[in-house]
Amino acid sequence: MHFGDHMDVWIDFTNSPHVHYFSQLINKFEREGIDYFITFRKFKNLEHIVKLYTYVIDPLLVGNHGKTLEEKLMNSAKRIIELTKIVLKNKPKVAITKHSVELPRVAFGLNIPSVFVVDNEHANAQNRLTLPIVNNIISPIGTDRDLLKSQGGTDFLTFEGTCEVANVNSRLNNILPLDNNIINTLGLDRDLPLIVMRPCPDSSYCNGKRDILPEIIKNLNKSIDCNIVVFPRNEKQRKVYSSLGAIIPGIIDTISLLYYTDAMVGAGGTMNREAAVIGVPTVSCYPERMLGVDNYLISKNRMVHSTSINDVVTYIIDNIGKRNNGIKLEDPTNLMFEKVCEYLKR
Repeated sequence: MHFGDHMDVWIDFTNSPHVHYFSQLINKFEREGIDYFITFRKFKNLEHIVKLYTYVIDPLLVGNHGKTLEEKLMNSAKRIIELTKIVLKNKPKVAITKHSVELPRVAFGLNIPSVFVVDNEHANAQNRLTLPIVNNIISPIGTDRDLLKSQGGTDFLTFEGTCEVANVNSRLNNILPLDNNIINTLGLDRDLPLIVMRPCPDSSYCNGKRDILPEIIKNLNKSIDCNIVVFPRNEKQRKVYSSLGAIIPGIIDTISLLYYTDAMVGAGGTMNREAAVIGVPTVSCYPERMLGVDNYLISKNRMVHSTSINDVVTYIIDNIGKRNNGIKLEDPTNLMFEKVCEYLKR
């Protein structure tokens, strides 16, 4: 198989979790003899995660993310042009992505049907640019569909879970096996509980919000002996957490680490939800309006939310190491596969 044939499916990754998220779907394509090609962009550690998996054809690196509004607009426009050339050569019958701004635009412009996965109803700008021009929208049951409709979305398919179920299952089902040696690699004390933390995203919607994790660490250290691993978002945060004695890993396999974790505290989204799906006691201290998928996990007793330092510390101490897998969460992979296959049969 080589580029330039009529391909079946085009997939675009624009963020690191997407690689795990789509891996079971890609595995199904390979088993069923469905051709596919993958594009991705330069963004955070996305390149590193892509290299962890093996594909029939190497994914193509196309374009960059931007920091300023001007950069984002220009980089997106350049990426659309580059992707258009690649897609014209490969002539896919259907395209699928999660939150890519460029795939829907290119697919719409070239009259290729597209399936779009969305689990962030608050990503107003991206959603308004994409939802009106895609053919099908797959969103978790907890996502606010009224908000997605107001952003231009129609034709929704839903599933009883979150996207992170697919991220975690890609590892539990051995598409990429878990790293059983990760605790030793990080030099953690196996006899002490492990707590993972993730500060607030480095983005406009969290600017000016106080990071309460340093206080949580200080309070925990007074109460219990434990390993604390923090994934800072920038250099300033790195310095703060290092000074508190937290372990700051480089680029590592976070899902494997979460699998061996006794509690998770995060002001972000994906890692919290992955931990909650695995069954780890998880506290979200996200300082803004919660996403529907987070509220869904809270309603299923997989996660709690609090911005009170005392409440967070008490919850961790009371629940450390107590796994909760009492409820089955649906993996969206089969739904995606069925939808893609509908277009391939036409």
